[in-house]
Amino acid sequence: MRLILYRTLGGSTIALALVVWVYQNAPYQHLIVLIGGLFMLLLLLQAGLTFTAFSERNQWVFQFASDTLLSSGLIFATGGIDSPFSILLGLLIISAGAFAWFMLPLAITMVACAGYLTAVYSEMWMSREPLPDTAQALQILLQVSALMLVGGIMAAIARRHAGLRDRSDRVLRQHRKLRDLHDKLMEAMCEGVIVLDDRLELSDMNSAAAALLAGRPVSVLTAIPEVYHCLHQQGRHACQCEYRHGEQVLLVAVTHLSNDADARWLLTLVDISDLRQMEWQMHQQEKMAALGQMAAMLAHEVRNPVQIMVQGLEMLPGGEVKGVNIRDILHDEMLRLNRLVTTMLDYSQPLKRVPSLSYMPAVIRASMQQLDMAKQCDIDMHCTLEQLLLDSDHFRLVLDNLLANAVANSPPGSPVGINLDAVGDQWCLRVCNQGHISEEMQEKLFEPFVSGRATGIGLGLATVKQVCDVNGWSVSVRQEDGLVCFCVSAVIETAADETARGLLHG
Repeated sequence: MRLILYRTLGGSTIALALVVWVYQNAPYQHLIVLIGGLFMLLLLLQAGLTFTAFSERNQWVFQFASDTLLSSGLIFATGGIDSPFSILLGLLIISAGAFAWFMLPLAITMVACAGYLTAVYSEMWMSREPLPDTAQALQILLQVSALMLVGGIMAAIARRHAGLRDRSDRVLRQHRKLRDLHDKLMEAMCEGVIVLDDRLELSDMNSAAAALLAGRPVSVLTAIPEVYHCLHQQGRHACQCEYRHGEQVLLVAVTHLSNDADARWLLTLVDISDLRQMEWQMHQQEKMAALGQMAAMLAHEVRNPVQIMVQGLEMLPGGEVKGVNIRDILHDEMLRLNRLVTTMLDYSQPLKRVPSLSYMPAVIRASMQQLDMAKQCDIDMHCTLEQLLLDSDHFRLVLDNLLANAVANSPPGSPVGINLDAVGDQWCLRVCNQGHISEEMQEKLFEPFVSGRATGIGLGLATVKQVCDVNGWSVSVRQEDGLVCFCVSAVIETAADETARGLLHG
């Protein structure tokens, strides 16, 4: 504003130079030149005051008062009541109203009116003219009234401006307090907090999040397939997943904050490395305990078929003993022993995820043919997905165990259904059979050595759970309309998702 004022006064000085040229025959030519010089000196003086301890409010008073007096002198020197420079007084009043101090335009209005009247009547007195006639008096009255009207309006505007400025200052102070409180809360939080804008770029992040990321960019989190689908799919406002980097495991929770462009998404990071380490240790202990039980049961279960086969071999030369086919007994017991050993090996062997683009109808048919279940019951297969990017061996292992469980627990002659469909952005495998599971059994169905059949081992569904955990698939069981349905689902991944996952896990 001060720069604008200086330019205005500079323009006034140029106008004075023009006045000297226009009013060449003016009786007060020297006075006009003197006023122009005073304007220049006041410009320099006002500029110098800005670098002193002179308060800003006092500078305003000095500037406007001196400019008003010089403008009154200019009116006196250029014809008094007929001077075209009376408008300068109105411009000065308007300029004074631009400041948030309503007393300034009122004071300048009083000085301007007094200066105008003094200039007009002094010019008449110096010209030895009689008192103004009615028309001149009316013109003077209108000029003074206009100045007072402008002064009143600008005072009201300045008062309003002052009120808005005070309110703005209060809001600004409150905003600073809230910002300080926000910064303190962000720093005090143990969880990492990351705020993303509408372009998924970093908007804010606390020190805990920076420490958890350890110099890695936020893009490593937004590239996680689950997070990526949540951020780009309409209708999804929250999701949760894990991010692994070496031995570090972070729980990443994504929440849609608002439609604000600067704060669209909130990412919360919690370090659960110790928790996962404890879970892994507990799992290892449980697995060792399970292996101990497995060894004891294996010794017992393998011994019985071996004894039966030995006894059968002793009686084999006759082929039949009392109408009993020894070869059939040996065949059944050998198949039982093979299933027992295969199931235990599937549960105990380490699993590593090796995804590839698989033709799903062929995978399902191969599982059905290998288990040779078509002879035991009807299989109703329904597959709407041609290809999926996943570990086909792990999928086969899951499907084999679910089909074996469905056939073993189905009433004779009842069908088993296999459905592989797309549900939103996920694939879903459903294996259903007629039957019922008690609530007590359903709670521990996926634990090892838990079986509802007397001849069951209890490792098939435990193997399913183990494989699903390794691949990030979810498995659940539902009962509806007399059917028991096991559901396995996961996000449909693309080659880009798999590449990002490989980069994330090193």
